[in-house]
Parts: sequence; structure tokens; C-alpha cells
Amino acid sequence: MSAARLAIAIATLPAMATLAACATTPDSAYPSLGVREAEYESGQFPRPTGDCAPDGPAPVTGQFEPTDPVAPPPPPPPVLSADLAERVVQLEEQARAAHADFEKAVPATRAAVRGSGSVGSKAWGRAQVAYANLESIRARTAIPFADLDSMLAIRSVDGEPVEAVAKAHAEVARLIAEEDAILNELAPAN
Repeated sequence: MSAARLAIAIATLPAMATLAACATTPDSAYPSLGVREAEYESGQFPRPTGDCAPDGPAPVTGQFEPTDPVAPPPPPPPVLSADLAERVVQLEEQARAAHADFEKAVPATRAAVRGSGSVGSKAWGRAQVAYANLESIRARTAIPFADLDSMLAIRSVDGEPVEAVAKAHAEVARLIAEEDAILNELAPAN
């Protein structure tokens, strides 16, 4: 035998030994890869009949019944914290106070706008100032509305309760709508 053939034989000897190990039988039996009874019952495979039916003892049957875990009780619904509830009440009160000031200022503004003269006259100037004052009071109503608006958005996104915030938000929005209607009615000609 030549040196080259001997080198090849020695080099392939570990591979042949490994392949021979795969052909040996194991010391313990592996589980069958045959179709199990549960697979027949689930309809995944048809049950063999006639000559195809397996010989020997019937397969072990049974039903796996998982225990139903006891579901934990649902968490209690979240509630608005006392601090936040107090803040909502304060914001609504601020808006109501500003709205009351707005309503007090409307008659004087209405009189000034009706009595305004030509552009540049003193009466026109008084009407402009009275109207601007009414607009600034409306802004005081809008500030709590903006706070309620952001509070409502943040609480909604966080999944927190928003009923009290939404109620106050809707009420202040109604007050602002009233004020806007009056401002549109009284808007002086420029």
C-alpha cells in the first residue's frame, strides 16, 4: 500500500467509526413515532381499517384534562385620586368665576359697542377697549379649560378614570361656547 493510500485510510478512519456508531441499536427503546390515539380522535389522521388496522393490544386511551386555573379576581376599577378630584373642582370653579365676570361685563360692552362712532373717535375707542376687556375675561375662562383638556387627554391615554374630568371639561366648554357667541355678536366693526 502506498503512503498516499495509507494517509487517506487513516484520515477517514474517524469518520467511519462515527458512522458505525449511528448504526448501532440504543440501550433503551425510543417512543414510537406512530400515530397516537389523541391524533385519531382529533381528526388529524383517519383511523386505519381492514388490513391496515394495527395488530396487537389496543393503544392506551384517555383524555387529558387540564385543570382550570383559578383566575385572579379583576382589579378594582381605578378611581380618581383625591388631589386630582380637588384640582378638577378648582378648575371648574375658576372657569365659573371668570364666566360670572364675563357676564357682568357684557352690558357695559354691549352699550359701548352700540354707541361706538366712526373709526378713530373716542366712542369707537371705548368700544374697542370694552370689547378687548371682554376678550381677556374670556381668556381667563379658557385657561382652566386648557388645563382640563390636557388632564383629560393624559388620563385617557393612561387608562385612568376620566368621568369627573370629562364632566367638568364639558361644562367649561359650554361656558366658553356661550362667551364666544356673545363675542361674535358684539364684535365691533374695525
